[in-house]
Amino acid sequence: MLTRKSRLLLGLAAATPLLFVACTDNSIFNPMSDATGTYQLTVYAGKSMPATYLVQAGYPNCPPLPNGGTFVVTSGDLILNNNGTFIETNNYSCTAVTGGATITSNYVSSGTWTLNGTAFSLSDPARSRQVTGTLEANISNALTINFTEDDGTGIMQSYEYIR
Repeated sequence: MLTRKSRLLLGLAAATPLLFVACTDNSIFNPMSDATGTYQLTVYAGKSMPATYLVQAGYPNCPPLPNGGTFVVTSGDLILNNNGTFIETNNYSCTAVTGGATITSNYVSSGTWTLNGTAFSLSDPARSRQVTGTLEANISNALTINFTEDDGTGIMQSYEYIR
């Protein structure tokens, strides 16, 4: 015959695992349960879109402007597929300081993505690119990806995508 104290301890022991399960929200109401989709570029290298930069002559990251000019990132998106792959496309235009036609082009990166809690990462082996950041819901409950990345000159720049 179990005493009242034994039944209480037995009941608590059985209920404890349920408390841990209840603390994890994997339901449809958890915005992190489905991170796949298309995210729009809102911040490029620390500037809101469209992001305009004056390029000095000889800047190595902008070959279309050997004598300098204006580099404008006009838009971009990051598509996270449910099979763990991604495609990132950033559209830009370059106008030489000497005038002439504006060159429009895009930067495309593709590879795999992972999410562990809010820790987010992109890997593009073809570009030797590994990016880490966060994927969190903002105050409006929109999923937001934030990361920093070396701009090629040793300076870390911030980037943001929102779905």
